[in-house]
Amino acid sequence: MKSSPVPFKKIPSIFDIKAGYPAVKGLFFDMDGTLFNTEPIHTRALLQIGEKYNIKPPHPAEVVHHLMVGKADHLLFDMIQHWEGMPKDWEVHDFVREKNKNVVDLIINTPVSDYLYAEMSTLIKNAYEEGFFMALVTSSEKIVTEELLKISGLAPFFHLILTRDDCPKHKPDPWPYLKAIELSNLQSHQIVIFEDSSVGLEAAVSSVSHVIKVEWF
Repeated sequence: MKSSPVPFKKIPSIFDIKAGYPAVKGLFFDMDGTLFNTEPIHTRALLQIGEKYNIKPPHPAEVVHHLMVGKADHLLFDMIQHWEGMPKDWEVHDFVREKNKNVVDLIINTPVSDYLYAEMSTLIKNAYEEGFFMALVTSSEKIVTEELLKISGLAPFFHLILTRDDCPKHKPDPWPYLKAIELSNLQSHQIVIFEDSSVGLEAAVSSVSHVIKVEWF
């Protein structure tokens, strides 16, 4: 039975999770806007493409950011491909390659503390040490995911990582979360999913797991 996401204004501790969800044995995290405050980095990466190719967004930067949040890159490409100045011969893979190059460059040159909160790092490490099954389920590509996890030092704490490259269907389809549940050998009622965007929340709720709506960024 589907349940409504529970909003959290601040990052919970492992004690909060154990008290609120005593039967839970697995924590599944979205990445951008949930684990990391990287949505602004994705916006900057897109705007850098605009500067390089003289593409003119029909909206100010803050509106572009709002429209981007939670969108997988193929949906983002659908949104921007008719913007003034977009190269006419570009296909989605051309855009994704250019954007991800910018994202990785920005990640490398941005202090980790700007996008990873200490409370989140503590939650991840404590949950792992407490024996929770830890999964990362993201619509970002593998190249960006691996760079973020490496630089942040969080890679060793995840038992399972599913990126856009690993999934034939993407959020809001529940396939990524259903596959993660299958691979975890847990039941949906034993899992808490952390999500922030409307498409991510739709996918999480459809998996019939417990869902925390992230509101701390």
